[in-house]
Amino acid sequence: MMQLVEIRMARNVVTVRPADTLAAAASKMKAGPFRRLPVVEADQLVGIVSEFDLKRYADALDSTLVETAMTRHPITVVPSDTLERAVTLMRQHKVGALPVTYLGKLVGIIAAKDLLMPEPQPLPEWDPRNRR
Repeated sequence: MMQLVEIRMARNVVTVRPADTLAAAASKMKAGPFRRLPVVEADQLVGIVSEFDLKRYADALDSTLVETAMTRHPITVVPSDTLERAVTLMRQHKVGALPVTYLGKLVGIIAAKDLLMPEPQPLPEWDPRNRR
């Protein structure tokens, strides 16, 4: 029997809005702890922002909006996709998580760790307050 994404996905997803600052996104990531957050507007997934995106704007987290740094049109899966498909997409696109959508609405997220996979490109721990 094939296992489906809906079995392993996290359902209570912490999100940010395009108009939020990267500082707000960083705070939510630290509290999670999460390495990425889906970006949602009017109940629709519009992007994803990762700790890598935050590092690119590390000197301007308070003044940069999520929509500036986010990846638009992220690769997604649906709850009825197989875990094998999710693994294939993560490897193919070198991403550590996939938002799970149903009719454009975010319903979950599935991360590499949920599939017992390593993160594609581990990033060193960082804290924007401890910049060098």
